[in-house]
Amino acid sequence: MLFRNKCAACDYWTIFELKIDGERADQTCTHCQATAKIEWNSEAEILIRDGERDIQALERHFPVLGQLKERGDHIRF
Repeated sequence: MLFRNKCAACDYWTIFELKIDGERADQTCTHCQATAKIEWNSEAEILIRDGERDIQALERHFPVLGQLKERGDHIRF
C-alpha cells in the first residue's frame, strides 16, 4: 500500500510504502528509505486513510502536494 505523508527522518513530504505482515507493518519512506515498524490493526488502517483525506484537503492550499504520485517523489515547502 502506498500513501503520502511527511517523513520525520528526511523532513520531506513523500510517498510511503506499507508492507503488512500479520499484526505488524513496515512503513518505509520511498525517498530516504527510513523504516518504522507499526502495529497493524483496523485503527492503523483508518489513520492512514484519514491522513490521505487530510492531504487531499491540504492540496487546495498547497497544490504542490498533488505532485506526489510515484515512489521516490518528494517535496519540501
